[in-house]
Amino acid sequence: MSQMLDVEPPSPPTGYFRARAARLGALLRQGHTPEKIALSVALGITLGLFPIFGTTTLLCVAAAAALRLNHPAIQITNQLMYPIQIPLILVFIRIGESMLGVAPIPFSATLMVAELRAHPTVLMERFGTAGLRGILGWAMVAPVVVGLTYVSLLPVLRVASRRPATPEAATIANR
Repeated sequence: MSQMLDVEPPSPPTGYFRARAARLGALLRQGHTPEKIALSVALGITLGLFPIFGTTTLLCVAAAAALRLNHPAIQITNQLMYPIQIPLILVFIRIGESMLGVAPIPFSATLMVAELRAHPTVLMERFGTAGLRGILGWAMVAPVVVGLTYVSLLPVLRVASRRPATPEAATIANR
């Protein structure tokens, strides 16, 4: 006969989350200046909003490698942008359409399914054009997003980099 015991999983040790946060902080700061970290975050946010879904990770890898930026910082902020990226795709398309002075492309699931069945190549052409218009809209907004994010983060990161790390955080980060 075996008895089933009601056993709770052990709770995380005291300071567990603080230790994880200290490790993440150390990873994000590793060998980079506040300026590089601010630029990493600013580009991660901006590239994370790029209107072609599925391309942002590669764009961030390329930017981080080319500019010698902090890979974890740029990728974390890129991933955080996904919930915002999806609704902004249509906004960027509309911005591109208004800049070009063309009529807006209608986005209706019913129409798209009907067109996919009747003329798949026309549908692909229309969405290719919409993607290019979205890239144009994003390109107009991107420099503003990078600039505002960088200028907003830099003073905070400079102050944070001057603060001495607590002995506990330094011990944890060196593990």
